[in-house]
Amino acid sequence: MTNLLHSDGFIEQQLDVGEYIGSPLYQVIPEHGAAFVAALLLLAGGWWLRRTARRGGPRSVALVGAYRQLSPVHRFLAWLLLTSSAIHAGLVLGHEASFYTVLYLSDALALFIVGRRLINGQNWRRWARLVLFASILGYAFASFAGEPPDQLGMATKLIELTALGIALTPTKPGRVRRLVGSTATVLVVVITGLAGWIGAFGSGEGGHHLGEVPPPGVLLPPGEDREPTAAEQHEADELYADTVAATAKYQDPAVAAADGYNVDGITGQNFHAQNPAYKNDGRIFDPEHPENLIYAVGPTGPVLIGVMFEMDNLGDVGPAVGGPLTVWHAHDHVCFSLTPPALVGLTSPFGYCPAGSVTIPVTNEMIHLWTLPGVPDEFGDLEDSWLTEYLAALA
Repeated sequence: MTNLLHSDGFIEQQLDVGEYIGSPLYQVIPEHGAAFVAALLLLAGGWWLRRTARRGGPRSVALVGAYRQLSPVHRFLAWLLLTSSAIHAGLVLGHEASFYTVLYLSDALALFIVGRRLINGQNWRRWARLVLFASILGYAFASFAGEPPDQLGMATKLIELTALGIALTPTKPGRVRRLVGSTATVLVVVITGLAGWIGAFGSGEGGHHLGEVPPPGVLLPPGEDREPTAAEQHEADELYADTVAATAKYQDPAVAAADGYNVDGITGQNFHAQNPAYKNDGRIFDPEHPENLIYAVGPTGPVLIGVMFEMDNLGDVGPAVGGPLTVWHAHDHVCFSLTPPALVGLTSPFGYCPAGSVTIPVTNEMIHLWTLPGVPDEFGDLEDSWLTEYLAALA
């Protein structure tokens, strides 16, 4: 979509959510489509096996009979193990041959063997614990190494965590056994969740430029990065200079408050002070009327570090007047607290927001402009480390 990068004013255009480029954490990457098919084939295979057993097929009758001898919990466990096995087999088909496909194949075979041992009444518990621990922790280590998790991967780990919880349930009563099993389950859940976060943020390049892998919660328009034209560079430089000059007066929060910005309770290094009067006012990319001022708390008080321009409506594409220098972005899966109204984080890898908050699927497009002298990326992402050093130097 080359018309997202222009230098001749605002082009009225809208993007659907599905057209944005987002973090793999909230999506299913295309290579994992075969894993869905494999899971569906498992269900079809179960139906076919039951149908064959009704017709008197000896092997089917024996297998279905052994399955029916299991308790309801162990039947559920068998389906969990076989489903994870089928998904891993599908991952082998969906990826090019590599070290990871060897691990997927090993995981698929091991889970299938454990599920078969369970159905056949053989010793399975110790093997199930070993295989499930290895599969879950292997996924965690891959995430720690920067392999981006996606929704299929997290769903598969939830299946395995459920199976592990059943496998760790002691067959004999005892407080110590229960404590050990519960502690191990909780520990593995925490490690998996942390690994999902670390892998998601580690795989994203952290910026807001075209062609990058966005971090969780960031949506970028499609397109490839390129060098700006001379006209685009001029537009970006002019816009930046005009905005810095127009907002210099807001270094004093009292002046910002007098102009309608909500500066009450400035805290942290990324406080957004919104001006309700400038929201939906029809002005777009107006240096005199930015929708938000951004403050950080320095050693001597609040410091204006930038502004945030925001589009009026969902899906409206922001004007990239500076071409690749001024790329707008949206946010997805953000958690919003109602009491008090505020953004409180991102939806976790397991799909949860903090208690008392709700998930907002997508926001309006926005762009940040950082007004601090010497800032490395005037329209991009402001590194926390750079800002911390800048604020410390003010002391």
